[in-house]
Amino acid sequence: MKKAIRSLIIDDENKSREVLKWMLQEYCPEVEILGLAESAEVAFEQIQRLHPNLLFLDVEMPYGTGFDLLKRLPQIDFEVIFVTGFDHYALKAIKYHALDYLLKPVDIDELIEAVKKVQWQIDKRMDTERLEKLLSNLQNQDAGQRQIAITQQDGREFIPVANITRCQADGACTWFYLVDGRRLLSSKNLGEYEKILPSPQGNYQNCFFRSHYGHLINLSQIKRLNRREKYVELKNGQRVPIAQRRAPRFSEILKQMNLL
Repeated sequence: MKKAIRSLIIDDENKSREVLKWMLQEYCPEVEILGLAESAEVAFEQIQRLHPNLLFLDVEMPYGTGFDLLKRLPQIDFEVIFVTGFDHYALKAIKYHALDYLLKPVDIDELIEAVKKVQWQIDKRMDTERLEKLLSNLQNQDAGQRQIAITQQDGREFIPVANITRCQADGACTWFYLVDGRRLLSSKNLGEYEKILPSPQGNYQNCFFRSHYGHLINLSQIKRLNRREKYVELKNGQRVPIAQRRAPRFSEILKQMNLL
């Protein structure tokens, strides 16, 4: 389930604020309205205190325009949809990187489309932030401190790589088996995690090897190898098959780890 879009409605006209609030509640349930502000001064305080994802911002207000408000803020880490009765501000709104520009009276379909743009932009930014965090973790030389984001239906859980014993394919999904006995189902396939998880390159601490088409194993979790029946036993007692064509490379790795 996606997180709500935390929003402020900023407009000096009470009727405009209430109408937009009603439209959002009726037609855009993904929007959570944190507050209503009747001036740039009140909005400035609410932004600093509530940290919204989105502003529905009027342009012309007493004691400062919507543009003046944006100039005052030390950081703009939210999306902006201008909602105004004047179309001649459109070009200036573009310069402020507004995501959309709605003219009063607001059309419901245009409002819905504008909110969809915001949701897409927020999701894109969150994915970028998660990727940056993931890359930062994987570049960390201390393998025990690395983490991986496991994508689930209701969000993502960050798991230390050292806590993963193995991964197993389940169609287009992947099961993660953890040292504490839990297992988590990810909506991504095993091949994607094979690319993300650290692979054996000299240091085998908490690195992963694809022993079989459907299995990735943490080399640090290996207890013993059964060559005759072609499986490896992990420290938790689980057995994972070794594909014949992958066996030579696997044996080479185990020798380098002084396990053979």
